[in-house]
Amino acid sequence: MNATIEYEGQTLSYSILTNKRLKHLSIHIHPKRGVIVKNPGFSQEKVHALVKGKAHWIASKLTVMENRLWLKPLFEEEGKTLYLGEAILLHVNQNPEQFYKEKTPLHVNELVKKWAFIMGVTPKSITFRKTKRRWGSCSHKAELSFTLSLAQLPCEVMEYIVIHELAHILHPHHQRAFWACVAEYMPEYKIQEMAIKRYSPMLS
Repeated sequence: MNATIEYEGQTLSYSILTNKRLKHLSIHIHPKRGVIVKNPGFSQEKVHALVKGKAHWIASKLTVMENRLWLKPLFEEEGKTLYLGEAILLHVNQNPEQFYKEKTPLHVNELVKKWAFIMGVTPKSITFRKTKRRWGSCSHKAELSFTLSLAQLPCEVMEYIVIHELAHILHPHHQRAFWACVAEYMPEYKIQEMAIKRYSPMLS
């Protein structure tokens, strides 16, 4: 079911997906499907009231989504991909996945080596895979995993991702001690957190 609300002169459309097995009413912003409300069975009036109350948050998220640099349309429309924050033409018969399989490990492995030494930590392993949302992760066994498309990011943003995940070896949470650790090695990390919102790890 589709519906709309008015917010500051613009019409915001959303879809309602009803599933009575859900426990909570929630709003999700999908890059292709737009605003989706997952509804456990509440009335349309209650759903509409929730969406209206979250209109500012929805509008801001949609603006971020619209301004985001997406790899798939960039390649399909212009034959380009992002490399270290810049749009570049790919060679004939090369696609973004092949490109990042070559470039991302080169940059990330060097950054991990550099910062692991500085921070005094030892990751057990480093792997790369395609992801839709996460740029990186660190398991409780100190196993690092990074999205395959990480080399699309500017150098300082990629460096932040590496420091972030290495800090999790010391602090496996996002509490104050973790952020203090990140700030120790990258005092301007909040700037990089803002910058990363322009990008998406999605390859397709």
